[in-house]
Amino acid sequence: MKLFLFALIPLLGVAAAAATCGGDDASAPTPTPDLKIVDAPIDGLDIIVRESFPPQYAAHIVSGLPSGCAQFDKAEITGRSGNEITIRVTNTLPDDPNLACTAIYGTHETTVELGSDFASGTTYTVRVNDTWVEFVAQ
Repeated sequence: MKLFLFALIPLLGVAAAAATCGGDDASAPTPTPDLKIVDAPIDGLDIIVRESFPPQYAAHIVSGLPSGCAQFDKAEITGRSGNEITIRVTNTLPDDPNLACTAIYGTHETTVELGSDFASGTTYTVRVNDTWVEFVAQ
């Protein structure tokens, strides 16, 4: 019986070491900070008229990335009411205000298709966050 216990003790030690030193830590994903979604600053807004019949329109948007921590999130049409189209462009930022970020301002370009449902000769307004542009449909 004593021989059995002496043989079992080293095996228990190996099992305990394997449980505490398993390779799981090396493959665990690096934790990412919690992110918040914020409106992006708009640095440029133009309307593109596609050569088609009927003409199709798109908004070419240059949005700002105010720091090295800011990342483009999305640009989406959030509404259309009469002659006004609203687009929201957002970035993600770390939710931790104490996180250090580089002070490098970047930009992101995106194009949002507006479609072809526009009456010729009518003025339309496209609002993107706090910026807007008007165009007359062809």
